[in-house]
Amino acid sequence: MKRMNFNIKRAFAVVLMLVAVLGASAQALRTGYFLDGNLFRYRLNPALSGERGYFSLPVLGGINVNSMGNFGLSNFLYESPTNANELVTFMHSSVSADEFLGNLESDNLMNMNLDFTLLSMGFKAFGGYNTIDLTLRSQTGMSLPYDMFRFMKVMGDANYSFGDINMRTRNFADLSLGHSHKIGESLTVGARAKFLFGLAYADVKFDQMDLSMNSNRWEIAARGEANIAMGGAFTYSDEKTASGKTVVGGYDDIKAGLQGFGMGLDLGATYDFSELLTPGLVVSASLTDLGYIKWNKAARAAIAPEDSYTFEGFSQMGIHSDSKNAPIEDQWETTRDELEDFFALEDKGEGSVSSGLGAKLNLGVEYSMPFYNKLSAGLLYTHCFDDVYSYNQTSLMVSISPVSVLDFAVSGTFSDYGTGFGAMANLHCTGFSFFVGTDCFIGKVGKQFIPLENMNASVSFGVNIAFGK
Repeated sequence: MKRMNFNIKRAFAVVLMLVAVLGASAQALRTGYFLDGNLFRYRLNPALSGERGYFSLPVLGGINVNSMGNFGLSNFLYESPTNANELVTFMHSSVSADEFLGNLESDNLMNMNLDFTLLSMGFKAFGGYNTIDLTLRSQTGMSLPYDMFRFMKVMGDANYSFGDINMRTRNFADLSLGHSHKIGESLTVGARAKFLFGLAYADVKFDQMDLSMNSNRWEIAARGEANIAMGGAFTYSDEKTASGKTVVGGYDDIKAGLQGFGMGLDLGATYDFSELLTPGLVVSASLTDLGYIKWNKAARAAIAPEDSYTFEGFSQMGIHSDSKNAPIEDQWETTRDELEDFFALEDKGEGSVSSGLGAKLNLGVEYSMPFYNKLSAGLLYTHCFDDVYSYNQTSLMVSISPVSVLDFAVSGTFSDYGTGFGAMANLHCTGFSFFVGTDCFIGKVGKQFIPLENMNASVSFGVNIAFGK
């Protein structure tokens, strides 16, 4: 198949290569949810207003990168049996099927997110606290079933059936206007209106993959679709399906620009139960990222089981990585090229498609210690509504403000992707504000600083100018 600048089928090889981990939730650091001095906690709950006004420094105002996944680089790369300083892929003959498959889950998931603040400011006016944000956001998710890897590793003359293969990326600019307002002594409500400018979108999914194999050829009957809005168009291969239909070979001529538009909304509230129940008890709730983006002139492709096609099979994916054979980079290149032949789609023309933002429900409860009111403990639960990329997280946090301009927090998180520990330090004095933290400390990494055990890692920091008392 002719090589193209961007191929929708190569997306699946990206999971295996794990070359670049980009990250992104459009929300702030969760570990700082209960810190009063945290400038950006209103992104988790718009009712959580800041202590003082601020404006962000260009580029440095706020960067939040995170990834979540139940696998890591060590699931796919192994030490070479002939050279301890080199690696081989999971397809190498020295890697047993039991060793490789024993470390995989039934669904191998990864979410990668990035929130890059271009402009942000907060100020007190109109009877409450107001915020203005312009951020770049990227949300990427992938899901590959266990049976797909079992087929690749143990393949033989037999019939196979699996599905639930998914890849998606959403990239957009977010212009948000927020306001929080206190009602009475206990209740605070807040909202943020979002204007969304779509920059790039791709969604590829196969819910059926049936394979009939013999020693000479494989026949594949699949049900899948792809929608891509990146300013380009499909290109075509010389291959055809069994019914004579043309197969999409790639997506070319990607152009930067506005690919769609949408709107969103964040809603939140907090209630202080100090008068009704016990001093220091505060509960909070929010719904964020309610909304959608309509992507215009998206290139659409699909395949149904009646359009079966043939595949010659994986021929070189298990090659050695020693001085007499291809290095690991060439092994990944071969893997990618063969995977792109494995998936076939037929052009269905252009049209508009819509995508949600991955709405999130946040529920929090905080209790300030009666013996030292600068110390508090809190519990935050989050559920993300995002199709196969949905997840649950529960975090226990301890926050302390030993002096009025310095905060610290630590957290322990339990999620569908495993457990993690985080921390945050926040300095917020008149004229200057700086924070740095993580919701999950990165574990063991490889030479490329990619997590080996799982993809759970995050980092967040920002430098801003604070003003007011």
